[in-house]
Amino acid sequence: MNRVAGADESYLLAQDLFGWSAPIQYAWVFGSEPELAELERFGDQLAAGSLSRKVVRAVVPFARHRWVRSPHPPALRIEPDPISDDEIGEWADRTLRTADLDPVGGRGWQLIGVRTTSGRFALSLLISHMVADGQGLYNALAAAHAGNSASTLPTETEVSAARRLLSDAKDALAQLGAAASAARVIGTELWRTHNDRPPTAARTPRTIDMATGGAETTLAIVDIDRARWSEQARRFDGTANTLFTAVLGGVVQRSGYPVGSDGLRVCIAVSHREAGDDRANASGGVWIRVPDPIAPETGLRGIRALSKAAFTRYATTGQDKLTDNLQPVVRLLPDGVIRKMMRSIAGPDTTVSNLGAAPDSAIEIGGRRAESFAIRAIMQGRSGAERRRQGPAVAAWAVEYDNKLTITFFGIHPDYFGDEAKLRGHIVAELEAWGLAGTTW
Repeated sequence: MNRVAGADESYLLAQDLFGWSAPIQYAWVFGSEPELAELERFGDQLAAGSLSRKVVRAVVPFARHRWVRSPHPPALRIEPDPISDDEIGEWADRTLRTADLDPVGGRGWQLIGVRTTSGRFALSLLISHMVADGQGLYNALAAAHAGNSASTLPTETEVSAARRLLSDAKDALAQLGAAASAARVIGTELWRTHNDRPPTAARTPRTIDMATGGAETTLAIVDIDRARWSEQARRFDGTANTLFTAVLGGVVQRSGYPVGSDGLRVCIAVSHREAGDDRANASGGVWIRVPDPIAPETGLRGIRALSKAAFTRYATTGQDKLTDNLQPVVRLLPDGVIRKMMRSIAGPDTTVSNLGAAPDSAIEIGGRRAESFAIRAIMQGRSGAERRRQGPAVAAWAVEYDNKLTITFFGIHPDYFGDEAKLRGHIVAELEAWGLAGTTW
């Protein structure tokens, strides 16, 4: 549990080899400002729990690095100048884009608030994806809400040099065995995904203005009526999750983004976290390939069947577990080989992450219940060329609470999702096609 493993090791590799980082944002909007003392207590509770981590590098080759308790967690920061209500979305975007996190050094999260001129209050929790995933954050918020946050990690001084050497040696031997098993899965997955990507020429047709090569990534947050969403999902013979997949797939279609001959490749996030699981990340993903155009006329049965088959395959045969099995092998390879391997893995066209119904402990902070709540993540440091070469082209997250469903979008491919106005237009049009409407932050 104390080793940097699974998805958190993938994020560490991305940072070490490419300079990429992946901040997550949990954002709340309150009708009135919580008491300052309550906000400070909330921040202190987060600091005392599982989020305050630091990486200690392994001293034995092939061993995994270790998590220890961070000696310098952050304090709540409230910005001095208030903003107008219609600037809340822009403020949330800016705080996410400018997130300056250092999970390796033990500064893996920040808590920032701002008042509005009308008396409302916005709060942003920024945290490196290396330090936690969505369900891990829910657990941390639940502990903070209950006032019983406690870290199970040792301090750096508790991990003595002699003890670290012996422990790392044992872990290195175990990882050599794990690498042999993982290599078989990776070989199968690389062969299976080798022809998944459409030709490069198909991704940059002449209708695209390549002058936008360095275009910024784009962001959008939309609140939707929760009951209406569920009603429409049932109407089209689906579930809330399959409607989410369909809406995002429809946005991809509207953008003109080209897909391969086997259809739209969608990665659906899966949580493996169990009760008492204190790992930083405990998530994976399954892939579906939607061969036919997505539209209300065809309904949601096809996506529902594809999703069910993919979850069954993932659970029983180990397919679609390439990322889950990558780390044991890459520890044995030189950095240059790892870079080439990571860039050769075909990314999906889009990813969807449904966090489901948020618990009350995630909506209520400092004695106030949020009016709106959003979850999302971005990748910092990837150039336009890198975002063209490897998917996803766009990603989205969804969370349900009270009478709302909030969906967040992250446009990644610079040619098809580099224009924020177009992204928002595609979202509005796709929601309308499914009989839905949304309110943008």
